[in-house]
Amino acid sequence: MRGYDGKPRMYQSTGPTGAQAEATLLAKLNAMMPPSDDVISPDMAMSELSKFWWLEFEDLDRAANTRRRYREIIDTYILPGVGNLTIREANVSTLDKFLKGVRTKHGNATAKMSKTLLTGMLSLATRHGAAPANPLREVARIPTTSKEVRALTIDEVAELRRGVYVWQQPTGRQNGLHEKDILDVVDIMLATGVRIGEALAIRWSDVDLSAEKPTVTVRGTIIDVRGKNGLQIQDHPKSANSRQRYFLPPFAVEMLRRRQADPVRQNDLDLVFPSSVLTIRDPNGFRKQWRDARKAVGFDWVTPHTFRKSVGTILANTQGMSAATAQLGHSSEQITSKHYVQKTHEAPDNSETLQAFGSDMSEGAWPTDDDK
Repeated sequence: MRGYDGKPRMYQSTGPTGAQAEATLLAKLNAMMPPSDDVISPDMAMSELSKFWWLEFEDLDRAANTRRRYREIIDTYILPGVGNLTIREANVSTLDKFLKGVRTKHGNATAKMSKTLLTGMLSLATRHGAAPANPLREVARIPTTSKEVRALTIDEVAELRRGVYVWQQPTGRQNGLHEKDILDVVDIMLATGVRIGEALAIRWSDVDLSAEKPTVTVRGTIIDVRGKNGLQIQDHPKSANSRQRYFLPPFAVEMLRRRQADPVRQNDLDLVFPSSVLTIRDPNGFRKQWRDARKAVGFDWVTPHTFRKSVGTILANTQGMSAATAQLGHSSEQITSKHYVQKTHEAPDNSETLQAFGSDMSEGAWPTDDDK
């Protein structure tokens, strides 16, 4: 039998009869062949291939929200669209047409995510010899639609905070516990640059207000594990770099001390920002409440992520891009610069330096009509 190294080798078996000897020999040879190489074949359906790929993906131990999003893309778009095709039939033309359809109906982001997952699946098929090459390499590029970063200025933050403070005061419309503390959640995001899920996951054990320089440590984030236990606190933030300690500015320290002294908000989960029934607070619920608040104060364009961009912008403009990158926990300054810092569209004042281009002729040295 020719092995994987290309070298033929002789194998033999014996038995009481020729048939038994042959059966023993075949069993020995079959045992030497990894079964998975025969399972993934060109005639396997893409729906079956997705199951094998998902097993590999699960071993990567990715964040729960990432797993949920990938599962949604597979179940909602990939399986209905190309799940019945065989690996052999999943060629460049077919996949290109599928992704263009997803892009037209559901947008660039969904199409790009679908392409990423299909690339992983067919890469697995290629490694197992079920496809000669990964067809996703040749499909048309899906353009990226990137919006220009917009951050709050210092004056806008002051106006927004004043407006939200007035809006959340008790009025004729019975304010709930949530509406009364929207500004507190906003302030912790402005003071640190953390994401909304990370802010709502902060526990009092993560806060040190007795230190000379008070701090808060972000250790996790809130996730929604659908079909299981609902809202949970994940034991790590969105990325490894996001798990870090932040030094707090005085306005955030004052807010936290006030909340710490409020017995109404004490809860068994030790949460700084619990729900109205003192359980884990839903980030999506906060976003809905924030939409009401921002509309009331005239800042309809501001989302919870805008506060993160505002932190990145002010730090990049005053302390430098490296300081903004470190605060936001990004892996590179390019990510911070591209997605979290508002462009000024104003070049630096280099007029004195550029004057060198016009100083080669002193006054009076220019040709006159008499010189012509």
